[in-house]
Amino acid sequence: MEIINYEILKKYPLCDRCFGRLYAKLLHTTNTERGRALKLYKALELEAKIKKAKEKGINYEEELELLKALAKSGVDEIRLEDIEIEKENCPWCRGIFNKQKMEKLLNKAIELLKEYDFDTFLIGTHIPEEIKDLEKEIETEFMESIKQEFGREFGKMLAVRLDKAPDKEYPDIVVHINPYTEEIYLQINPLFIKGRYRKLVRGIPQTRWPCRKCRGKGCELCNYTGKKYPISVEEIIAKPFLEATKGVDAKFHGAGREDIDVRMLGDGRPFVLEIKEPKIRKIDLNKIAEEINKDGRVEVLNLEFGVRKDKVIFKNTPHRKTYRALVECSDKITDEELKLLEKELENRTIYQKTPKRVLHRRADLERIRKVYKVKTSKVDDNHFEMIIYCDGGLYIKELISGDDGRTNPSVSSILNKNCICKELDVLKIHDNNLLEKG
Repeated sequence: MEIINYEILKKYPLCDRCFGRLYAKLLHTTNTERGRALKLYKALELEAKIKKAKEKGINYEEELELLKALAKSGVDEIRLEDIEIEKENCPWCRGIFNKQKMEKLLNKAIELLKEYDFDTFLIGTHIPEEIKDLEKEIETEFMESIKQEFGREFGKMLAVRLDKAPDKEYPDIVVHINPYTEEIYLQINPLFIKGRYRKLVRGIPQTRWPCRKCRGKGCELCNYTGKKYPISVEEIIAKPFLEATKGVDAKFHGAGREDIDVRMLGDGRPFVLEIKEPKIRKIDLNKIAEEINKDGRVEVLNLEFGVRKDKVIFKNTPHRKTYRALVECSDKITDEELKLLEKELENRTIYQKTPKRVLHRRADLERIRKVYKVKTSKVDDNHFEMIIYCDGGLYIKELISGDDGRTNPSVSSILNKNCICKELDVLKIHDNNLLEKG
């Protein structure tokens, strides 16, 4: 079985580096050294065969043809009597590994990178379609793509020049290069900050709500702000981060959300803030937390740097919650009725259709959730407080009102009274150290 295909050189005069790349997974050395060694060995073998053929007076055209191909591909040591051999350019690399060309690309990349603060990077190599087609044609089972080699070699040079580390998983910046066209552009990966927030007042949404009429463009209805509400938890938290990082935008990822009129108390709700295209990454999280907490409406706790997968964990991980609700009843309530309510709701499965108040933006589905524990305390004849420990995704306001029978059972159906939620607070997100899972 012939492992080395020298016949390919008759069609494509591959340089030492590119010929060696065809067998990159064999013999631990550089592609250039491997390719040169293979060519020299074959040239030596061919010259010996031709010499013997001449002595015996037999045909050696096939050996001579391959020897010419080796000479065209750059084997200078070959000497052919009365035959002029002109070296040809390699059709695979086309000289992209030339020292001067690499240096030129390196300087160009460094110039683009100089305005960004980063520790890690990755090289994204782009090659023309005709090069990809050539690779498919000459591919061997031991081959390394030219894309891999260029990215590795250029990455080594950039790491030395900038004293930065390559990172395949979570690079701060990706340097995209087409070494054939010499095009370079940067992909500035987001900066992720994770922590918990407490919303101490009512009337603030978690995230920015665009005006429904103008969809964020600004109109008379929204007083040309483009927003339905003047401020949000997202904006209060994001503003100092954007100023510190000089990022172009921020996106807020919360582990669930509370209604605009609901406070988020206790030890807060986990969140990840994604800062897009930051120019500065080394920021003082404690100092920014102090600035946010001076606002008085929102507080942040346990801030730390995160990674991209954190936002996926936050969105997809279910967790239980504890709520405090102030309930108002149409009729007087007794202590006995409250005890009955606690008993009826303990470990109770709740069947809940999408509340009417959110049907305009959510699918009409039936959700099955569970209430695990309820504690009640009477405030006056028509008001009582509930502490509810339940599954995430349970609509508490509708658990109380019944939502015209769309939630079953409900506080109203159990007590046989019209009950509504006057105040609601989230006291705890039982996330089991969700932040640490990232």
